Formats: sequence, structure tokens, C-alpha cells
Amino acid sequence: MLLDIKVLLDTLSWLKENKMVWLCTIISTYGSAPRPIGSIFATTGYYRSGSISGGCIEDAFVRMIQNGELNKPIQCFNYGSQLLMDGSRYELPCGGHIQLLVERLSPNDIGMIDACIKSSESNQPFVRAINLATSERILVDESTQYDSVPDWCVWHYSRCYRLLLLGISLVSEEIAKLGKQIGFDVHICEIREDYLKNWSWNKEAGGIDVEVCSPDHFVDKYVNAYSAILALAHDPRIDDLGMMCALESNAFYIGAMGSKNNSLKRRERLVRIGEYTEVEMARLHAPIGLSIGSKTPIEIAVSVLAEILQVKNQCNLTHCNL
Repeated sequence: MLLDIKVLLDTLSWLKENKMVWLCTIISTYGSAPRPIGSIFATTGYYRSGSISGGCIEDAFVRMIQNGELNKPIQCFNYGSQLLMDGSRYELPCGGHIQLLVERLSPNDIGMIDACIKSSESNQPFVRAINLATSERILVDESTQYDSVPDWCVWHYSRCYRLLLLGISLVSEEIAKLGKQIGFDVHICEIREDYLKNWSWNKEAGGIDVEVCSPDHFVDKYVNAYSAILALAHDPRIDDLGMMCALESNAFYIGAMGSKNNSLKRRERLVRIGEYTEVEMARLHAPIGLSIGSKTPIEIAVSVLAEILQVKNQCNLTHCNL
């Protein structure tokens, strides 16, 4: 699973403001549940960040804080089986049960949250473990085994998946924004000076900064087995060079935007120039995205991210359980 860094950053910010924060993590689920194990939600009792449901649990969670029901440093709560103060049950609309671990954090826990953030940003797998009996909390590498040890609650967090975008366009911006919301680590490169001034979604605006460098150097810098590489420039100088480097990498997804006719021409150029085999060329998704009749930049972004998630999750659409 991936750890929601934004929730941790919000938690860190609140702790630095000398606020108490309740961090809630899903331990297990039974039946139909809206969020997977490891999902987190944080609140000061007023401000909120993240999600562990469609909203019903978060509302109940805040009410419990306000009623003084969650004042232990660490405690478990079963949403769907435990009773409300009036004797009725907490119930999910979907009918499932969720077991939650609730941590009551103070400014003394800043170091622990900061360590979680750094572990997540390192893009290396790690394990977060909490001893329910002693309240001990540790971060260890994935080789350490705590799952079968009594009293330990353990979450395994994986590497962060990356989106490497080649070229600035309206579609690039929509893919970058949507990719960030999904949880991808997003990077973009551009070498055309006239296009650089068109990128307004920079870090100052809450987005990402463009890297001015050759697409092959850009791919070499960031690519790993958890990367999706997208050629979005509509310019062979950028797209083709980036695709040749991508085809020689271990990226899990490689895609190029363009019409069927342009995609066919690109394939012919890559085979001629790079002498790629049919097996190698089969890795290239072009035209890019699922065929859902997308026309606008945001619609195209949705189709592209949907196809990337399909490949990432190894999901056959005709048999995918949504």
C-alpha cells in the first residue's frame, strides 16, 4: 500500500501549531468497505485530512473526539460492531465493518510523523509497526518481520509509483493534476522555450516545476520499475527520443499521445531507428489511453490514467471488481 503523504504533512503542520491530532488508520475490513487497509485520516477535532470512508466514519470520529471518547494514546475501534452512547450501532451504509487504530498525537510526536514522511519520500518500501500493549511505534525496512508477533499492528508500505511526462500541453497539465490526486509522484520535462511560459501549475501554485532537460536524460534520471512514461509533446524531437529511452527501461507503462495514423508512423520510425523487435514495441501504448471517446484535455487525462491503473493493477476490465 502507499502512505498518504498529504495527511502526514497536514498532521505535522497541526502538531507544529501545538494542536492535538487524532490519526486514524484502517487495520482490517470485513464485508463491503470503501477504503483499503492502511488508509489514514487525521483531524484536530475541527480540521480534517484524508479519508477512511465516504464521510460517515469521519463525521462519527469527530463527534467521538468532541464527546471525549478517544482520549487514550492508542486504542482500537470497530466501526460496525461497537455501540453508540445511545445504545445503537455505528454502521456503514455499505454494511461492512472496519477496524481502526486511533492514535492521539501531541507535539511530542513531531519526530515520529517527520520520520514517516521521510520514509515515504525516500521511495523505498518500509514497515510501520505499533505495539498495542506498550504503545511503542517504530519504522523498519521491509525485511523485518513483525506480522506474527503478538500485540504488534503492522502496515507494509510500498514504493511510490511515478508519472514521467514528456512535453508541456493542456493534456499534460490535466494528467499531472489527476496523477497527483491519485498518489503518483509526478515529474515533467520540456526543452522548447516557447512552451515553458505556458506552464502555470508550478510548485508555487501547489503543483510541480518543469525540468528543462533532454527527454532521454530525464527518463534516465527518474525511471524505475514503478514508472509510467508518457510522450505528450506532439513533437518527434521530444516524443521519439523519450520513447527510445523508455523502451530500453524497466518502466511498467509506456504511452504516446497521437492519432492512429501518427501512432503508426511513430512505430515505423522507432523500429527503423532503434531496431526494436515486435515484443519490445508491444510495450508501447499508442494511441494512449482507454477508448472511451475522450475529446477534452480532462477527458483524455481520465482515459490515460485509467489505462495506467489498469496496467498497474493488472486488471482485466471485463472482470474487474469495482
